[in-house]
Amino acid sequence: MWNKNIQIENKLKYWLIDMKSLSYRIRNIAKFEIIPINARKNRVFSNEKKVFGYKKSEDLYLREVLIYANKIPIMYARTILPIAHLRGFWRNIKKLKNKPLADIVFNNKKILRSHFKFRKPSYNDEFSKRIRGLSLKKTKILAIRESTFRNKNEKVLLTEVFFNNFDQFQYLDD
Repeated sequence: MWNKNIQIENKLKYWLIDMKSLSYRIRNIAKFEIIPINARKNRVFSNEKKVFGYKKSEDLYLREVLIYANKIPIMYARTILPIAHLRGFWRNIKKLKNKPLADIVFNNKKILRSHFKFRKPSYNDEFSKRIRGLSLKKTKILAIRESTFRNKNEKVLLTEVFFNNFDQFQYLDD
């Protein structure tokens, strides 16, 4: 279940509530790397389809990446949008490859970000199953957050899964 707040008792909390680019923050303290997993038209979870009011995954585009800091996996991210949006401003998502979504959304003042929704993982939720399928050793999910970015009437859903390895990195305020 998604919530507006999350109770978490470690330094991850500051990372979780930061509305700015985590990619840019991480670049300032560690060697940052994005590894693309998939970019295609399927494997969209049921809750993600509901965000757009869609019933079929074929109508949605999915970009999955793993985010590393100093060669350690710290996050898994999913970006989802209707395929029809790939013809306009959001077409740049297909060109990102190993670059962060932040390069598109935080460089344009017209893009609006929603408030976050949070959830803690459960063993059988879709996110946990997906992470287990990636065979990441010594990696445990601590929290999941979701937000949307809107350009005019077109929105993109971003879900970020935070791993226990994130605790190794100190949050530095601006």
